[in-house]
Amino acid sequence: MQQSETILSLESIQMRFGGLVVLDGIDLAVARAELVGLIGPNGAGKSTLFNVMTAIYAPTRGKVRFLGRDVTGVAPHKICRLGIARTFQLVRTFLTMTARENVMVGAVYGAGSRAGNAAQAADEALDLVGLSARRDMPTRHMTLSDRRLLEIARGVASQPALLLLDEPMAGLNPTEIRQMVDVIRRTRQERGIAILWVEHKVDAIMKVCDRVVVLDHGVKIADATPAEVVANRKVIEAYLGEPAA
Repeated sequence: MQQSETILSLESIQMRFGGLVVLDGIDLAVARAELVGLIGPNGAGKSTLFNVMTAIYAPTRGKVRFLGRDVTGVAPHKICRLGIARTFQLVRTFLTMTARENVMVGAVYGAGSRAGNAAQAADEALDLVGLSARRDMPTRHMTLSDRRLLEIARGVASQPALLLLDEPMAGLNPTEIRQMVDVIRRTRQERGIAILWVEHKVDAIMKVCDRVVVLDHGVKIADATPAEVVANRKVIEAYLGEPAA
């Protein structure tokens, strides 16, 4: 798949909370339809970086550019309208609504603004993630795995150019992890959506992603192909550890 046009660029992002520097000079770019992994130890700043991209936090310094536009600090609902969707490490679905109704929210308020045919957009997204049979089920009765898939469907229904996935495999068993990997692949291949994916299941990241970015203590220490990252001495020392003898 050809990837050339940069749709997201972060320029020297710094995020401070009082005297604590959580992100320090982060540069990052994602191309159209590219699948990029973002890894690092706990506390490395991965979720904070997502919150900067989606304007939950305004960076202390630096710029976020999306589709050629400076979107630094733009309101989160406007970020969604522009074409950035996300999932959350702690699943956030509307528990009293059905799966279909949850996904329709993405269709109505996302970049596509598909209010007129939100039901159709929801059904297409549910089919993509394999939840068509449970579209009328109240979300409170769904498993954790299904609710994680539902978040992806809601993001897809918003017709984003970029989807941010925040640990979608957390709490899943091996069978559910394989299903999630398949869904992430299909989302990129069938919809042409660029994906930036935070994950602690490093083996999945390395198998699927075009490129992997590594953070450690708020600093980017690697940005390369999976093969190059697993051989990087800084990454091994900070996160991966030495392979078993």
